[in-house]
Amino acid sequence: MTNNTILNWDDADPKAIYSRQLINNPLYWDEILNTWVTYSYEYCKTILLSEDAHVPEPVIEINTLLNEKAVLLLRNLVRLTNNGQHNESRRAAMVIYNSMKPVSISHILEDLLADVKDSSPFDWVTVVAKKLPLLIILRALEFPENECDFVVENISSLVKIMSPNKTVQDIETINSVVDEFYTISERHVPITIRDSSGFSASIEIFVCNLVGLFIQCYDAGRGLLCNTLLNMVRTNNNQNTHPHDITYFKKLVTETLRIDPPVHNTRRIAVKDILIGNQLIKAGQAILVVIGAANLDPKVFKDPALYDLSRGNNGEHLTFGLGGHNCFAKYTMIDMATEICFFLTNKYKHISIVQQEFKYEPQLNVKLVKELMIKLS
Repeated sequence: MTNNTILNWDDADPKAIYSRQLINNPLYWDEILNTWVTYSYEYCKTILLSEDAHVPEPVIEINTLLNEKAVLLLRNLVRLTNNGQHNESRRAAMVIYNSMKPVSISHILEDLLADVKDSSPFDWVTVVAKKLPLLIILRALEFPENECDFVVENISSLVKIMSPNKTVQDIETINSVVDEFYTISERHVPITIRDSSGFSASIEIFVCNLVGLFIQCYDAGRGLLCNTLLNMVRTNNNQNTHPHDITYFKKLVTETLRIDPPVHNTRRIAVKDILIGNQLIKAGQAILVVIGAANLDPKVFKDPALYDLSRGNNGEHLTFGLGGHNCFAKYTMIDMATEICFFLTNKYKHISIVQQEFKYEPQLNVKLVKELMIKLS
């Protein structure tokens, strides 16, 4: 890792790095990454809202043999597009999202926990976090059980498509599942959904962004469930409380999103010169927007390192982004984590974390714990 930019979560203390950079280098040129890095809330917000800071276009590696459907997916994901193409992709994603039917999150969670024995340690990541956000989307769109099983079992292979540095093996893995992901997703974008959108968009736009929802659920959704559970257990144990008010849990989720977000940074590229403070970011230069640091900016959040549910402006965090690329599923994700915390606390008298150290996935924009061993009784 460099002195200031996190390149490995296992070896880093992000809060210490962010706090130092907020004071010394709110806008920092990283020579190793050849990238501008924004840490302060003001600068991160400026870049997120700037029409002159675009999401970098995905690199379609000619020599890595991504198949046709994989290339199509990369070129149409709402989170990877800009301008008119982004608007079309976002509207298609919203149409799909708004077509979802209500589902019982607690019932899905009960099914996932059915084989967990009372007081027996189990891995929350494997049993719940990698599956539940996906199953909410799948069942809300009325996917049959066999297709739900396929998506849950193979999503770990598909998410490799988001990696900027794919290996030959990664490409083979992606190609082995992407066609089936596309086929089953296409069956769930009926003509009635497309017609209800009020705009003309190709079937590919809808299908690609449905698959994109699966990917987002698997990484960011998983991270939120793990981080919220950790903070809930620590907070309740420290305060010796056993709350039952659902508004308490919503505050807990919101504060977790601020101080311990699953997504720590996002990338942009300047398409025109951008003036930040007294520094000119030139057209063509890359920008790393560290929203995890912005959420700890003392100019915005009082005592930012303190986990404080009563702080009045915790909801001003930048975890879900701003502007055209803000996460349209943010309220669903908050409600999901809130309902899960409420359910667990009311069903079980004791929830405990049974591991002391954590290892993280080798992804630089999201901080995802590999294993989270817990006990419920």
